[in-house]
Amino acid sequence: MDITETTVLWCPMPPGIHPDWRQWERDTVAWMESFDLDGEQREQGRLHSIIAGELAGRTILTSVDPPGAQFSTDSLMWLFAFDDAYCDEGRYSHSPSTMAMLVAEMIRIAETGRTTSRSPLARALADLRQRLDTLTTPAPTARWVQAMKGYLGYQVWEAAYRSTNTMPTIDQYAVARIRNGSMEVCAMTLDIAEGYEVPADEIDQPDVRALMEMACSLVGWDNDIASYYKEHKRSGDKLNLVDVIAHERGVSPGEALPEAVAFRDAVLDLFLRLRDQVVAGPETMRYIGGLSAWIRGNLDWSVNTARYRRPDRPTIAVTDDPDHVVGPFTPPPGIAWWWDQLRTTVAA
Repeated sequence: MDITETTVLWCPMPPGIHPDWRQWERDTVAWMESFDLDGEQREQGRLHSIIAGELAGRTILTSVDPPGAQFSTDSLMWLFAFDDAYCDEGRYSHSPSTMAMLVAEMIRIAETGRTTSRSPLARALADLRQRLDTLTTPAPTARWVQAMKGYLGYQVWEAAYRSTNTMPTIDQYAVARIRNGSMEVCAMTLDIAEGYEVPADEIDQPDVRALMEMACSLVGWDNDIASYYKEHKRSGDKLNLVDVIAHERGVSPGEALPEAVAFRDAVLDLFLRLRDQVVAGPETMRYIGGLSAWIRGNLDWSVNTARYRRPDRPTIAVTDDPDHVVGPFTPPPGIAWWWDQLRTTVAA
């Protein structure tokens, strides 16, 4: 495989998009402009090219709750804005101490919905948190807050690696990718966006929790591959699955890419098999369907968005090849428990 060419990624989930996504996009751009989120960016105008409304439309397919869908879309826009302003290539990306102070401030805003800061991102986050009190009950709100804490905390982890010019192991990175890409925050908006509530005792079932972690990781790893061109062109950032594998194996990124693709294929295959075994109520099954939509929808959005495309072609393409072969795979210890959730059938 050649990291400079379009990488074809397997995903048998069907594509889809909500018919209202263009309205969500218009409204989230208006929301972003009302808080001047663009003013906190290092590059003016970049947020307008993200098309967060399309990503929301590809991942919350059955929403009939306009305020909930708009919350989910605005939450996406905030995550992109925070990432671009302070993380990855942002101003605090190599300073764990400064990042830690910012993260502490943002965590408290996520907990309370209150701030006296003049920062556009701080005020916009307070708005999101306050809206939760009118959209849902305390349980989904608490899950969203907890997920936001996990995402924010891992930005300090990333900054620590960048500041020391060191690399995590494959196992360390596999665990980090569950949370450092903000997908868990997005997963916790699925029921809010669509106007239902996943029962607390079911969302914490080990098999359902494993599916959520797998979805978060798959979206993160697919973004690693889709954004590889962008990250290296703009900042040279190497905290991604391809470079982590290349570093640990002592090979080039092009040589590491097949292992990265095989890694995500093995986890996607497990996700599909475990998804078909879960026994739960209708709300939880709807939530799992939303996780599936996120895996596929993120890929389709990544093909289109100017955020990741090369000037002349997309960085990834998607295939639903039913004959796709997933090879043998030994998972890193930190995520091996996902495989333990599969029920085994014993022959008579």
